[in-house]
Amino acid sequence: MARRAADLVKYPTRKPEQIRLYCRYSDEVLSDLQHEFSARRRELLKRCYALLKEAQKHGIDQGDDKYIRAMRSTVGLVTAAVCLKLARAAINGVYPAFEKHCGAAIDGLRDKQYGKGKGRPAKPEEEKMEV
Repeated sequence: MARRAADLVKYPTRKPEQIRLYCRYSDEVLSDLQHEFSARRRELLKRCYALLKEAQKHGIDQGDDKYIRAMRSTVGLVTAAVCLKLARAAINGVYPAFEKHCGAAIDGLRDKQYGKGKGRPAKPEEEKMEV
């Protein structure tokens, strides 16, 4: 996971297409973290429950609400997974917001650099019918 986060820092964002790819890659990294936290929570929940069960067996613990106590001990991982889900939703909104707020400026600069209408389909009213 650390390798992917380090790759994310080096990812270029100089062009609009690169911003889109950066957001996709960020979403993948956050998705992997979210699934890791969810899986790790299930694993730790089972271990905590087994620990409390063993303590009750030896008379060290009273054994009341073992499952709820185990769940409470792993609630931080649930919170982290939910926060990562919210972060993924925010990341997925970056490029559409970029297009919404900066799209006209980007199109204008591209038209200035490459010429108006190059690489774009002709508008229907500009097409003339031959007779």
